[in-house]
Amino acid sequence: SKLQWSTAISMMAFAWLFAAFWSVMPLLGWGEYDYEPLRTCCTLDYSKGDRNYVTFLFALSIFNFMIPGFIMMTAYQTIHQKFKKSGNYKFNTGLPLKTLVICWGPYCLLCFYAAVENVMFIPPKYRMIPAVIAKTVPTVDAFVYALGNENYRGGIWQFLTGQKIERAEVDNKTK
Repeated sequence: SKLQWSTAISMMAFAWLFAAFWSVMPLLGWGEYDYEPLRTCCTLDYSKGDRNYVTFLFALSIFNFMIPGFIMMTAYQTIHQKFKKSGNYKFNTGLPLKTLVICWGPYCLLCFYAAVENVMFIPPKYRMIPAVIAKTVPTVDAFVYALGNENYRGGIWQFLTGQKIERAEVDNKTK
């Protein structure tokens, strides 16, 4: 079934409001922003590790990492089952969730560690690595979706070389 414009606009509005809510909470006193260790951008102030930080961190991780991760996992498992039934695999369905965990995992671990221990003994350059990796997610996701889908991959190849990729005939017969 096709996605209706009203549904797409509602989903987009929800995403923007959800992001705005979590971005504004530290400005209103729940959580706190501070400069990243190399003073290039802002991040959560995990140097304090007080109750305010811990409650914000746990709520943030549940609503922005665990629940979306669970939704991604179940959605991509459903897609994988459909691919399995048809025998026509068009995309590595495990890759988006792995990308999320690999890119955001180190940052989450650092923040959770800061909730129980002082992280200031770690040199600033090393504390900066998880934040930089987390910021690569949009670029990595673009490559995952563009190069992981045969339709996009064929279109990119055609754009770059002018040659059209001929699709191999897929035998969908069941045994």
